[in-house]
Amino acid sequence: MDAAEQQGLSVAETRRIIRKTLENQFCGMEIVSVAVTEDQDGDGEPVLHVTVVHDTDREELDPSLLSSVLRHLRPALSEHGERRFPVMSFVAAEDRAEAR
Repeated sequence: MDAAEQQGLSVAETRRIIRKTLENQFCGMEIVSVAVTEDQDGDGEPVLHVTVVHDTDREELDPSLLSSVLRHLRPALSEHGERRFPVMSFVAAEDRAEAR
């Protein structure tokens, strides 16, 4: 894989695709922000750390949908040539505010 292939999409384009996919998959989730950080895993493979901040009551989120998000996200990213694996984190906006 050459350097251009390793780079994948821009962070802004990756964030847009992730947000759109999540909004389609989780109609009831109010997404506050999506942060994407390029990194490498323990084996040196390129990955994307994705943090989704949402303002949705925990009771309204279906854990089975959250756990299946990669099944929908990987094909959406792959369609645009993004091959890096997304490592997902979901954070409630209230928890993020408390941590500050």
